[in-house]
Amino acid sequence: MRDYRKLDVWTKSHELALDVHRAPLRVSVPADAACAGDLARAARLIPSLIVRGCESETAEEFALAMREAASAVDDLAYRICFARDAGMLDAVPYAKLEARAQRLRAMLGGLNRTVRLRMGAGDRAPRRPRETAADHAAPPEAGIRQAVARAVRGVRDAGSSSRESRR
Repeated sequence: MRDYRKLDVWTKSHELALDVHRAPLRVSVPADAACAGDLARAARLIPSLIVRGCESETAEEFALAMREAASAVDDLAYRICFARDAGMLDAVPYAKLEARAQRLRAMLGGLNRTVRLRMGAGDRAPRRPRETAADHAAPPEAGIRQAVARAVRGVRDAGSSSRESRR
């Protein structure tokens, strides 16, 4: 278990949730009020997912919670965009919230990559078995075909550049 309060990404997500809560939304119809409530809930979900990840016992569970938090940031970014396009949020508050959401998304992506690397999974690629010299040995005719193909490409490239220089 990790202390979520020590994670900078949690602090930033909590601040973003507070900023969304305090955002000057114009609510003129009941549908706008529902949208504002959904926006606030989406913002609060992100730090909650980070807390849940910190309570997990394995690195895999932690990484999964961070991926879910990153998806929640994407959802929040859409809801912020919708609020602007629906006339509930002015351009300046929108730009500030959008920029903070994108920075938070980048932080979560970096944290997720770090966790995956420590788990040995790399960046989404499964581990491959070690390669041997036999894996790289190609039949002789394949090497000849490749050499001929490279030579032909070289002649074509040289010919086209000399034609272009004559123009």
